[in-house]
Amino acid sequence: MTATSTPAAVPRGDEDHIYRRHNRNLERAVARAVNAPRELIEDACQSAWTIMLRSQPERAAIFAWLRVVAVHEAYRLSAIERRELHLENAAVEGGWETILVGRVTVDEQLEALEALRALAGLPDGQRRDLSLSVAGFSYREIAAMTDGRTFTNVNKHLVKARARIRRANAS
Repeated sequence: MTATSTPAAVPRGDEDHIYRRHNRNLERAVARAVNAPRELIEDACQSAWTIMLRSQPERAAIFAWLRVVAVHEAYRLSAIERRELHLENAAVEGGWETILVGRVTVDEQLEALEALRALAGLPDGQRRDLSLSVAGFSYREIAAMTDGRTFTNVNKHLVKARARIRRANAS
């Protein structure tokens, strides 16, 4: 066990009863709160149940607690799903070449090359943070992925990176 982890709470023995009593209503409540596919709602609810088993919250308002946890998890899963590129859904007859060939003008290619050069000219930390931001990661996710830095530190890197790119484009 690490210094930052907490031991799992001791089960109370009523978890099975709570699950049978609330699972169906929990899935309905989360589905009403979050516009997401049924599978994602189910995954979010199952994560909430798992968190409940680990943390053993007070039972007085257990359904409300589960709903809040499941809704937050559904939003988190939705953000991940939006960020991922579903290539299998985008495939068309003839393969990717039919989609990509001829769709980019020379001017667009030159603009992309200039953007890559500007990105390459940034210091390592700024380049890494800006790349992750463009990929759709939040400041907090970037901070967690880069050695647990602070939100403020990530924000400063991104502000400096954007300013540097603007200066390069202005000249």
